[in-house]
Amino acid sequence: MAAKSQKVGGKGSKSALSNPSQGKGDPKNKKKVTLEGDDETDEKEGSLAYKVLSEDQCKTLLGQDVVEMQSTLCDIFKLHNYPTDLRDAGVLDYYTGACWWGKEQGFTPQQLSGFFTVVHTLLDNVKEQHMAMVDNLKEFKKMLIGIDPEYQEIKSAGLDFFNTQQAKALTNYITSCLFQHYKLYELMFTQTQAEEIIGTDLEIETAKPASVPFPPPLDEGVTQETFASYIATPPPTPEPEVEEEDKGMEELDAKLDTDIFSELTVEDVREVIESVAKELLNPLQSEIAAKLREKENILIGRINKVHKVADEGSP
Repeated sequence: MAAKSQKVGGKGSKSALSNPSQGKGDPKNKKKVTLEGDDETDEKEGSLAYKVLSEDQCKTLLGQDVVEMQSTLCDIFKLHNYPTDLRDAGVLDYYTGACWWGKEQGFTPQQLSGFFTVVHTLLDNVKEQHMAMVDNLKEFKKMLIGIDPEYQEIKSAGLDFFNTQQAKALTNYITSCLFQHYKLYELMFTQTQAEEIIGTDLEIETAKPASVPFPPPLDEGVTQETFASYIATPPPTPEPEVEEEDKGMEELDAKLDTDIFSELTVEDVREVIESVAKELLNPLQSEIAAKLREKENILIGRINKVHKVADEGSP
């Protein structure tokens, strides 16, 4: 259409130069140019491409990675509060995901712009108009009119630069990323985010105000009396004195602990050992003797039974 309009314009300019009066007075030529210009304007306005994102912006986005793409979209739509604002964060994530998906699909700048117009319009219906999901689905359906080549006689809604396969992929993406989470987006745009105020108490030590133009004196500038009374470290507390009796007892205990065994003779040690052995072995000896007597009585009883049986058996 643009090339055709330029051709018509060129003819009009040529006729005007050859016959100025004819160029000015021929209403048919003038009407023809106006009508073709209106067709071009209508075609441009009817397309959904470059409604939200310009061609240069789409080219820039297609050449960026996901981090750069998010930063660019943040600048375009003024979503700089996304670190603290839930709505800005949700919208920026929604736009970034859509642009990145379009780049993965290999969209041209025109296709990316048209696709983003659809994405932006549907989200704006939720955000600004609070449109129900059924009504928003109808709006999405209207945007897809004219893509199928079987319905070329129907006026296109502005996405005729997509083919049928791309339209199906576009529909699946918008269904999964928007309509499946529609209640969540409605809640995000209708409820007020709770504000959290976080405070921290800081204690700052400031210098004391100087009453004189000199700082407080150092140790060397203080008198000996003041230094000894308030600054110097006090001497260690003296240990209490031990009385002489206590000293004597301690010496005796120490002497007993160290020299008591050195004064014992061999006989003394033998007597101590024998007395201890008697105390420990006497109960054992009596117990063993009692058991031996019991065994002896049992054996004697058995021997007597044997003799008795033998006596009874003899004639």
